[in-house]
Amino acid sequence: MGRISHWILIFLIAGAVFLSAFIGLHRYSLENNYKTIETVISLENVRGLALKEGSSEGELLKKLKTNGISSIAIQEDSIETLMFWGNIAFWNNSETAKLNGQYQDYFKDNKIIIHGKSLLICRDYSLFERIRGYLQNFFGLKQVQELLLPEDQFGLLITANPEELLKLGLGFSMEDIRMIQSLDFNIILRPKNSPKVLSEVIEHKLAAIKQAGKVSMIIFDEEEVLGYPSTGHLISTANFLQQNHYPFGIIEFASQKGIDTIASQVSELSVRVHSITKEEMEKITLNKAIERWVRAAQERNIRLFYLNPFLNYREGSLIDFNLTYFNNIKKELEQNGFTVGRASLFPEYQSPLLFLGIIGMGIIAAGIILLKEFFDFQDKYIFLLLFMGFFFLILINFIMGKIWLIKILALTAALVFPVLAIIKAKKHLLVSPSLPAQKESGSIHGNNNFNTITWHIVVGISTIAGLSLTGGLLTGALLTHYQFILAIRLFSGIKIAYILPLLLIALYLWWKDCQEKVTIIEELKKPVLFEHALLVFILFVFLVIYISRSGNFSFLPVPGLEEKMRLSLEKILVARPRSKEFLIGYPLLALAITMNDMGITYLKYLIIIMGSVAPVTVLNTFCHVHTPLCFSLLRTFHGFWLGLLLGLVVAAIFYFSIKIFRIRINEKRE
Repeated sequence: MGRISHWILIFLIAGAVFLSAFIGLHRYSLENNYKTIETVISLENVRGLALKEGSSEGELLKKLKTNGISSIAIQEDSIETLMFWGNIAFWNNSETAKLNGQYQDYFKDNKIIIHGKSLLICRDYSLFERIRGYLQNFFGLKQVQELLLPEDQFGLLITANPEELLKLGLGFSMEDIRMIQSLDFNIILRPKNSPKVLSEVIEHKLAAIKQAGKVSMIIFDEEEVLGYPSTGHLISTANFLQQNHYPFGIIEFASQKGIDTIASQVSELSVRVHSITKEEMEKITLNKAIERWVRAAQERNIRLFYLNPFLNYREGSLIDFNLTYFNNIKKELEQNGFTVGRASLFPEYQSPLLFLGIIGMGIIAAGIILLKEFFDFQDKYIFLLLFMGFFFLILINFIMGKIWLIKILALTAALVFPVLAIIKAKKHLLVSPSLPAQKESGSIHGNNNFNTITWHIVVGISTIAGLSLTGGLLTGALLTHYQFILAIRLFSGIKIAYILPLLLIALYLWWKDCQEKVTIIEELKKPVLFEHALLVFILFVFLVIYISRSGNFSFLPVPGLEEKMRLSLEKILVARPRSKEFLIGYPLLALAITMNDMGITYLKYLIIIMGSVAPVTVLNTFCHVHTPLCFSLLRTFHGFWLGLLLGLVVAAIFYFSIKIFRIRINEKRE
């Protein structure tokens, strides 16, 4: 590569790295001011806990206030919940036929036909008015008949599907809201979606939310957002949130229908929510639950904890046990630099288009360097490729927009830099520094001592880690956009970024053995040996396990021993390094460097390919931009030094085992 073209590419990469560091510092400042977590329990759970222990609801709420709970969530009433708490009486259309006594006489005397209809009776007139308003709004006036029953009771005769009727949202209790406000809790409302998309119903529900007054947050109930599936109604809901500045929760792993539309409209008001489900609470221990909460805050920018209580504790007071649980969560959060209160909102930060262009050109420059490793083309084509890359950036932004420009550049960086990291370390991985390479399998001719090999391992792995970190910083800077940080937008192509770099590295290793086309054709014509098939099978199995263990949802369970190791590393190091990085990737690369120095070629390429999971994993760490930058940097650092340490141990075992084996072979020959 010519000196001028070489320095131009280096200059572009250096400029991108410098700008990425600047963006990283700004991101650190934003994340450092994003430390308040809201701890929430539903009023329904409070009442259930009080009922289970025979305690006063008001007294329990006061205890919760002093033991780490900052907010109370209030769900919409339904006929089902109102019946459970004794606020109403209800008979469905099959049960009304069995009515007797005064109600039967009343219907007979007034010639009211109740067959095939449901009956609702309520003594509280304000509650009755609220229920009547919602039902008439939803079903229509003709299907909801008002009755004045004996003994000052109020009734509704409803012609509707009983299953739909039971779960229908009937608004919020203002009495509950005023009670919670009087105890100085933040209030979170949980509106239900309407089974029918009717403007009147949506407007009625939104008006009820506004009537509640000061609301900390909206978390939509069940599986659908208010207004789904109508895009128009979803946008109306989003506009309502924006006009009233109501933050809303995005429940992690829940995938509520319609939440993406809301989030894209009012991203700046979104808060990431985590919950341990009631089913999980039956199995999890107190310590593991607390560890999970702290991990969610540290690693995934969760800013609202939706807490379900333990209900299976049998050794003492259930209330006291849960108060200890909530209080310990608060203490652990405070020890880790967080505060408990109203959830922080992340600022609407996004990098200017100029910054994205500079970083993009740095990634294109790295891609050109990688391409030149495969094809030794003339330097004049470098300038043509740079121009084409610049034109490509403009075209993508013009046609697909800024978000897709970020996604494409981030994926490109995640593909280019792991491959470049391995190839640029070829001096330590592929070129034996002692004697000319021998083609015979298993030949041992290197004369480097272990001190020299150790130095080569340190330099080689540092080179790989440094280039991987460079790509990680560029990727992280590209994704420093509030929608990506809040996981409203996600890095696209995560599985591709896991597998394709390994395949490109495998292609490069094969390519360098068959550089001329004639040789390539001859290689392709050769019969497939059992040995080659076995190596391909081993690599295939490795890739299947590697992919299956990647991402948030693994197809393969984590072994108990590994789970214990992870927890121990979390406690000691805070930011636990990736297992694939320090247990597999770096040790295998250290082994490959040792084999290279000793002149051992057998299986070396396979080990390099498998060891390449280290730089791939480093890039993947920075693709998860909802993880704070400092945490990702610390995790990468721990992965590097631990992997290097384990790699040196593996190298030492291999080196001295081979030396001892060779001495014994020589002794037998003598």
